[in-house]
Amino acid sequence: MRKRKEWVNHILNFIAVILGVYLAFFLNEKSTINKEIKEGQQLMNSLITDLSEDITTYEEYHIPINIKQQENLRKLIELLSKDKLSNIEKELFTVFQVDNFTPTKTTYSSMKSSGKLKLIDDLSLRKKIDDYYEGIVLESVKKGDFQVEYFTNELLKWLTGNVDLMEMTLLRKDDLIGLRNKIIVYESLVKQKVNAYQLVVEESKKLKLNLESQLK
Repeated sequence: MRKRKEWVNHILNFIAVILGVYLAFFLNEKSTINKEIKEGQQLMNSLITDLSEDITTYEEYHIPINIKQQENLRKLIELLSKDKLSNIEKELFTVFQVDNFTPTKTTYSSMKSSGKLKLIDDLSLRKKIDDYYEGIVLESVKKGDFQVEYFTNELLKWLTGNVDLMEMTLLRKDDLIGLRNKIIVYESLVKQKVNAYQLVVEESKKLKLNLESQLK
């Protein structure tokens, strides 16, 4: 009888140890999951902050100022068509305006390089984040780069050879058609960039809403 009780105690102790180990693993796993959920939420909040700040910067500065440059360039094109030299010289300064913006990718790049993008369980949301930063954002940056490249290689080259940049006066007035053609191309590049910026704002607002919905 006594031996039987001892065996029962051994069995109960063994079961208690097994349950204790299992419970410890369970609690540790639950703690890890909760920690990852919390970290994922913090990263999504950080993405929302990045998007919000970018939207404000685009809407309050970079889109309006580039639209204004478009208008000034069109005005300059019109003056070049009419050969109004004195007015042309007054408006040449607008060609030198280059205002480009690269959206903040700090949080996204950190998540991507560390593998923490997987902390967002929603696969469709993860794809939207990737598509936004790797597609739409990169395309808008390229548009700005095209503008800078054309300005440097075409417009600046022409201006340094044909304009007194100190006085902002034309030195050669026999190639205004060439200048006009270059500015027509340049204005189209600015327009493409503005369209890209507006698309970034539109898509960033959608992504921001998706992230906020996920957090709820």
